[in-house]
Order: sequence, then C-alpha cells, then structure tokens
Amino acid sequence: MSRQPENYKPLSEAELYELAGFLESPLVPPTTMRLSAVNGLLTSIIIGPRPIPPNVWMNYIWGQGQPRWQSQHQAERVASLLVRHLNTIALLLAQEKPVFAPLTYTRHEDGKATEIVGDWCFGFCCGVKLDNEAWKPVLGSTADPFLALIRAYLEPEKEIHAQILGKLSPENGTPAQVIATCVLELHRFWLARQPKKPAAPAGSAMPL
Repeated sequence: MSRQPENYKPLSEAELYELAGFLESPLVPPTTMRLSAVNGLLTSIIIGPRPIPPNVWMNYIWGQGQPRWQSQHQAERVASLLVRHLNTIALLLAQEKPVFAPLTYTRHEDGKATEIVGDWCFGFCCGVKLDNEAWKPVLGSTADPFLALIRAYLEPEKEIHAQILGKLSPENGTPAQVIATCVLELHRFWLARQPKKPAAPAGSAMPL
C-alpha cells in the first residue's frame, strides 16, 4: 500500500511541538535551525525557481554536522515530519487561491507581546542562498522589493533596511502579514516564469 497520502497530511499541533523539540534538543548540532527558520527555508524551496533534493535541504537544516540519531526509526520519523511540513506548504500555495502564513514566534515581556520574524526570514534567505544563481532573475524585477522586505526584517538594524521598513504603514499589517504578502508575490513571480503551472492571483501591493 502506498504511503503517499500520509506524506501530505499536515502536522498536528503535537507533531509541530515534537519537531520543534527535536530541533532544539542536545541531539542536534548547535547550528541547527529552529522550527520557524525551517518553515522559512521550506517556503523558499517550494516557491523557488527549481526543485531542491531533500537530502540537500535537510543537511542545510543542521548547519554543520549531523544529528546523533538514537535509532533508525527516529531518523525516519524526523524526515517524515519535515517532508510533510514541506508538502503542507506546497499544497496551501497550490490552491486556486494560494494562502500562506509564516510560522513565527511571539515573545511576551512586561505584559507586551512581540512578534519575532527574524528566524523565519533567516531560513527563507538561506533557501535563496542555497540556489542563489537561480534566484537572480528576481533582482531588478517587480518582485525584488518583496525579497528586499524579507531581508530587511532579517537585519532591521541596518540603515538601508530600516529605511525599507520605515516605508510600511499600519495598513500593511503585522510583520507576519507583510511576509505572507511577500511570499505570495514571489510565488506569483516564479509561476509566471513557468506558464505550465496555474498562475497565482495578484497579491496586495505595498508602498516601497
């Protein structure tokens, strides 16, 4: 019996916590991405110009080194969770009306909630770097400002990035909502260069 449908089953909340826990466990190298960064990496791979083999992007998650697997079952379990998460992103973006929301963190301090998007942006930019040559058509295109926004959220302290973020208004939404728009626009850009795939609808433009 084929296990293909199982590979497309979205991760439950418990499974997301399971994956997040493993990615932050002593069993992985200290350079391992956290779950939010993994979500960003997989998103860039799904919307990017060409497929990236699983063995390549999985190794990229660990950074330097490999996990100390306790069993073959554990290695297969983690690989299954990662593939299913990748496929979930792909299915959401393959809908007639693509939808997307980045997996980010919320930090609570002194009764104030702060949305943390830097990890997600780091993962996404790593995915672009992983296939940097193929991503070059974005530079100078109508999609370039959306990639620039993601990079700006990654390093907001840089003057040029602060200028980019300073042009946003409350109407653009939260950082996660802005990132979602950027993903949909970049996805639409690459779909337009691959006419055999269904075109994604236009996203909401932002003043840049």
